[in-house]
Amino acid sequence: MGRRRKRRPGERPPARRGIDPVGFTFSGEGSLSQQLQAQLERKLSLSTAEIADFVAKAFAAGDVVSPLGIALPSDSKLLAGQRYYLHRVAQDEGTALPKLQVLWEGKGAIVINKPATLATIPRGSWVARSVLVAARRQFRNDQITAAHRLDRLTTGCLLLTLDPKYRARYQQLFDCRQVKKTYLARSRGVASGGEDGVPQVGECFDFQLAMFKETGSLTVSIGQPPVGRKVAHCQSRTRGLILREFLFPEKTGGEGDLNPGREAAAGKELLWQLEPETGFTHQLRATLSHFGYPILGDPLYPVVQPANAPENMEPQLCLHAQELQFPDPENPGNLVTVTAPTPVWAKVS
Repeated sequence: MGRRRKRRPGERPPARRGIDPVGFTFSGEGSLSQQLQAQLERKLSLSTAEIADFVAKAFAAGDVVSPLGIALPSDSKLLAGQRYYLHRVAQDEGTALPKLQVLWEGKGAIVINKPATLATIPRGSWVARSVLVAARRQFRNDQITAAHRLDRLTTGCLLLTLDPKYRARYQQLFDCRQVKKTYLARSRGVASGGEDGVPQVGECFDFQLAMFKETGSLTVSIGQPPVGRKVAHCQSRTRGLILREFLFPEKTGGEGDLNPGREAAAGKELLWQLEPETGFTHQLRATLSHFGYPILGDPLYPVVQPANAPENMEPQLCLHAQELQFPDPENPGNLVTVTAPTPVWAKVS
């Protein structure tokens, strides 16, 4: 992996309402408006007329700026290689953002209790509705960044850095695997293993899987990556412990049921404690699904749900980042342990 280039002060204009601008490089041909039009045509699935209208409105609103944040006119002619930036108006701006609960505060960083409704960082259709933007607005600090990521539907402990000068020391803890992450997950189904082929409370597992993810795929695949294709891949390892089981009658659907109308899978669901030693995309979700214990409420594993499926179906993904444990960068001899409140689905019997 290549080294991340440090951003020089003043190299990027400041964020607006917590949202960083998108950067582009001028090729040296045509005017700035022509350049932006061409750049967006390669990135957006819109007609030429729609993009032209968007570009005209962006210049009129002063949303196209220099690295210093100065609004640029549409007929600007920049030098080849010069950078310019576009401030976005988030499509998901309308909904109120939840207040983030702070679980721990240290020198230059905090740990918040991430809700299931927010992505970690702005991406795709989730821009304003992201932890990063919500935190920047709540704490009035556009320097906040995420030291690691959780899937959008995963809840629990998420570490944010508050100042660029502290960012590297916290991210290094994750890069060097000095952060112990403990998750809770509630699964359905029963796979082989344990006494009489049924997993038992207190039974430990050491899950090891080769995983890869192809560009554009919603899910990761299990196995060795295809030869000659450039994909992200990992030899994943996860430790699992069954904490308890939830027993059901043959048919369910009563009040309080986590999955109304389902037939109980072999009569029970399992509560897991999971400790990933590696940190690949969807590692915990793909692992449990592969071994026959798919997580309740997962819209991707084992079957990808339609894109137009209702967003707030119950149960939501029953995966929770319960605890982070790491050495304090200010005093490495001290071990910091942060625990998030246990979700209701981990306590319901």
